[in-house]
Amino acid sequence: MSPDILWTGWSGTQIAPDGAGVWTSPEVSPGFSFDELVASWNVVTPPGTWVEVAAQVVAESGERSGWLVLARWSSDPAFASTSVGGQDDPVAVASDDTILGRDGRRFTAFSLRVSLHGREGSRPRASLLGAMVSAGARGSAPAPGPVARGAVVAGVPAYSQQLHRDRYPQWDGGGQSWCSAASTAMIADFWGVGPTPAETAWVDYETPDPQVPFTVREVYDESFGGAGNWAFNAAYAGARGLVAYVTRLRSFAEASRFVEAGIPLVLAVSHQEGELTGAGYVTNGHLLVLTGFEDDGRPVVHDPASHKIASDAAVRTTYDLGELDRAWARSGRIVYVIRRPDVVPPEPPGQQPNW
Repeated sequence: MSPDILWTGWSGTQIAPDGAGVWTSPEVSPGFSFDELVASWNVVTPPGTWVEVAAQVVAESGERSGWLVLARWSSDPAFASTSVGGQDDPVAVASDDTILGRDGRRFTAFSLRVSLHGREGSRPRASLLGAMVSAGARGSAPAPGPVARGAVVAGVPAYSQQLHRDRYPQWDGGGQSWCSAASTAMIADFWGVGPTPAETAWVDYETPDPQVPFTVREVYDESFGGAGNWAFNAAYAGARGLVAYVTRLRSFAEASRFVEAGIPLVLAVSHQEGELTGAGYVTNGHLLVLTGFEDDGRPVVHDPASHKIASDAAVRTTYDLGELDRAWARSGRIVYVIRRPDVVPPEPPGQQPNW
């Protein structure tokens, strides 16, 4: 049975902050009890400004959580963007990029709140605020459906995180941990909004891909201590003019619809020894880019781990469909959907739209 997943979002025209720069969404009841919530936001933050994103959930018992802060975020490099740990709430827990139930609680409704901080007249501008809620997604069986055999999105660059090993260790220990940022950098450059040479001029070592450390700096989460915060990666892409958010898909059949629409996806996977043939590494959490499918159905990916080889030429690879799906299912089939505003996404499912 496929998991319950619902994406709900509000566009910039719907987000109307009050005089203090605060906007609270309507309360959303998805029609099922959910166990996880991941928020996303696309905000332009002029220098010296930042946003706070918070969520409130209602438990099946009727208990209501407080406002749990998921992020204090800015694209201004002078601002230390961070999730907020240690929020003591009896109903729910803010765990980096995800709201979870305390003591196994499930939820029936949620609201989001965004607070725009800056001088009046130069406050941040929000173009998207939304959340994906789900139930029983992690480790679920895939929904049935075919993949688009032979469909591959052309032009996606290939960036190996291994080229950055031990560089800038203050950011998550160095490049060996930069899979999410490397994947996001590939997508940003694919859409033509990656950093310019002037923006990456501060990178102080020789590399063909200075976009990767640049992106790490932009998506780094001070509290989490890493560059793998899902929502922060989407927020970075959103700040560069793209539509970007985190959701879950139900299968590679859904993912292939994005490929057919010309939209590569970033997938969150996890696998141990022998579970992903040819990978050359094991991981408790990793991000890679899905660009399409071979004629025999094998997924074509740009894997920044690059088989632990420090070469962009080793990034493009294929994996067994079933093995990669099991690795992806461990995250509940998390994806970053990142596209240009003028690129039309596939039509979402009618009953439970998850994008």
